[in-house]
Amino acid sequence: MRRICVLAALFVLTVSFAAAADPPLADGVSGAPVTWSDFATKRGPLAVLVWASWAPESDSVMNRHADIAAACREAGLTLVVLDVQETLEDGRTALAEREVAWLHDRHGALLKQYRVIRIPSLLLVSSDGEPLARLDPTAGAVRGWSNR
Repeated sequence: MRRICVLAALFVLTVSFAAAADPPLADGVSGAPVTWSDFATKRGPLAVLVWASWAPESDSVMNRHADIAAACREAGLTLVVLDVQETLEDGRTALAEREVAWLHDRHGALLKQYRVIRIPSLLLVSSDGEPLARLDPTAGAVRGWSNR
């Protein structure tokens, strides 16, 4: 009986990790479903600004968005804001007046996948979804990374 329980638990974990490998997201503007792998493949390599309106420093980071975006372009990265762990409506309200590309990750699946523990932060990801670096969300950090 114990062996069956262990096998069942392993199966559940395997299915959970397989499902988490390509978490469903929502396009921030339209709310349309987007898969992470499709987004990363089409637009990568990416600089993912992991952000939430409730997080400390979220406003100051968003006020530097244009500088961060310029540094990302110089480094050959596409910048996208990933709004995490809040409702789509809260994200829309917080980002309504800002002209930023953003995705919505209500339950933080990408936080778990990439083991992001600090919000806001900047995650650099290759076109195939492999993490390249975790940086402070500043233009200087991106330029320092790209000049290595």
